[in-house]
Amino acid sequence: MLMKSSNQFTAIYSLLVVLNCLTAVFAEDLVIADFESGTYDGWTVTGEAFGAAPAAGDLPGQMEVSGYRGAHLVNTFFNGDATIGNATSREFRIERSHIAFLIGGGPHKDSVGMELLIDGNRVRAKTGPESESLESANWDVREFAGKTATLRIFDKATGGWGHILIDQIVQTNEPPERFDLTGQLADYRKSADYLNEALRPQAHFTPEINWMNDPNGLVFHNGEYHLFYQCNPAGNSWGHMSWGHAVSRDLAHWKHLPLALPEEDGVMAFSGCCVVDHNNTSGFGSTTRPPMVAVYTGHGHGKQVQNLAYSNDDGRTWTKHANNPVLDLNNPDFRDPKVFWHAPTKRWIMVVSLAVEKVLVFYASVDLKRWIELSRFGPAGAKTKPNWECPDLFELPVENEAGRKLWVLEADMGSGSVAGGSGGEYFVGEFDGTTFTTLQDAQWVDYGRDFYAPVSWSDIPESDGRRIWLGWFNNWETCLVPTSPWRSCLSVPRTLTLRKVPAADGTRTQRYVMMQRPVTELSKLTTSTIPLDTTQATWPPAAITNPGDMTDMNFALSATLQPGTARSCGFRIRTGDDEFTEVGYDSDPGVVYVDRKKSGNVNFHKAFAGRHEAPTRLIDGAASVHVIVDRSSIEVFINDGEAVISDRIFPSSQTPTIEVFGDRTARVTNTTLQQRKSIWHR
Repeated sequence: MLMKSSNQFTAIYSLLVVLNCLTAVFAEDLVIADFESGTYDGWTVTGEAFGAAPAAGDLPGQMEVSGYRGAHLVNTFFNGDATIGNATSREFRIERSHIAFLIGGGPHKDSVGMELLIDGNRVRAKTGPESESLESANWDVREFAGKTATLRIFDKATGGWGHILIDQIVQTNEPPERFDLTGQLADYRKSADYLNEALRPQAHFTPEINWMNDPNGLVFHNGEYHLFYQCNPAGNSWGHMSWGHAVSRDLAHWKHLPLALPEEDGVMAFSGCCVVDHNNTSGFGSTTRPPMVAVYTGHGHGKQVQNLAYSNDDGRTWTKHANNPVLDLNNPDFRDPKVFWHAPTKRWIMVVSLAVEKVLVFYASVDLKRWIELSRFGPAGAKTKPNWECPDLFELPVENEAGRKLWVLEADMGSGSVAGGSGGEYFVGEFDGTTFTTLQDAQWVDYGRDFYAPVSWSDIPESDGRRIWLGWFNNWETCLVPTSPWRSCLSVPRTLTLRKVPAADGTRTQRYVMMQRPVTELSKLTTSTIPLDTTQATWPPAAITNPGDMTDMNFALSATLQPGTARSCGFRIRTGDDEFTEVGYDSDPGVVYVDRKKSGNVNFHKAFAGRHEAPTRLIDGAASVHVIVDRSSIEVFINDGEAVISDRIFPSSQTPTIEVFGDRTARVTNTTLQQRKSIWHR
């Protein structure tokens, strides 16, 4: 009987222990501060950085702030990064296992952040993730249970990223995950608007959700075109740079795959490339199953270095090289490697940017791990650029010189480009395996405002033989375009060749130009081809009587523009009574242009509205245009690809009317309309 009573006591005691543990685990969170009062009540604030009250989001001159809760947060960007200050909370007792909070802003651990103080001593601290997207963070404070503490939010930094974002500070026994991309995607895939929001392009690649910028690591392997890209798994603005991933078998339809290279340990995965190591020079795979190797910039801890990762399962999973980095100059602006196998010298070649110096550096390696410097190129090209990044180097055939090939070196600038803001330039020349020598002055890659950081596919089979690239369809100056839950798209893939042509100014000067044409695979998206009668070009513009069943802004329009003695002629794509995008030829100064000043929503940034021009030579008195329109984008290929204008547009309607304009001497001929289907909804 005594034994039974002892067992009962033990069981009851165990049950009480479990109940106490469950009570502790499921105890309600204790809010320390959520700033929803719109005041700093309970906090002692000094300096100017915090302003008179918590912020209601981003502040003037700041990128979009996201990821905070409710209507207010701490944002020390008041009057920019130059201001400093502190905010100290009232005392509180530690009653839960963790203190959790949302944090964003600068990564300078000694000058911006939040700290936990006990008896006046710092016992925990956290700085920002170099992002305006707030993420979840927490401290394990079990060792301080029952003690009295205070929090101090501090901003002593005055340079770039010299601010901190803080919100939703709570005591909790269940700290949240840093961010939940898988859960967000699962919810979004149930949405009625999945991949079909009004402004989402239907013939261009877009991420499912969140922010995207540069394409990365384009490579063909085992029948798939791989597309990696810069993305933010935490939000819809720049931050937490990681590599997203998608594959295609036809360059038209894309399958989204899980995140490939995530930000880890304070190091973001910046731009880079991917190759197939057919001879297994790296030792990461075998010659019978060659590895895919990503070469990318690691950005963090005050510098940029070049890292490796490899995959032996067709890019589905990745292992980061244990001995990263493979190149480290202890430089904060050393980025964006592009690597290829150079058969004549039997070694890997890398071109990478010393961005602020505006210099491109060439390296060589036999195994992708050990690199030696070969030569440097630059500064060269545009004088107004503040930096030089995202280079590419490749060989192209010259169309009208049988058997001749030349090399193209391309690089991009964050601002100062031809149409304003960011853009790219290219050089045509020779590369001997060590040094690049240019044959002519730099030329603009694209005359629109929205084509940046293009990169070409590696390892396309010799039986195909094409050089294909695509670019980020956006501009850093106006990148916060009005779309949600995703932001940004990529251009259509373009095939590249060289052609020697007379200058657009009519002189006898000959130059090599890079011809860009949409890949032929896009033709499979065409559902109908309709000839249009546009011979009666008039002013004011007149609607075309037979534009087909135009129910969506997803089509291609081709025509020949013959201005005669008219000042201009072309098309308007009208999407409202006083809303249109105009594409035409202007005889003075001799350009094809895209005018988006009245294209729809142009007020989200003061630099967005405008007209963008490409110098265009008339061939037998005419210029040809091929215009791809896709809901919120327009690409104009001029004279078979001698020049391109790429622009984003944000019309209020997706039911367009096509108008033609000119005068009695102008003719618009050979006009066809190709209507297209979605790559997402078959």
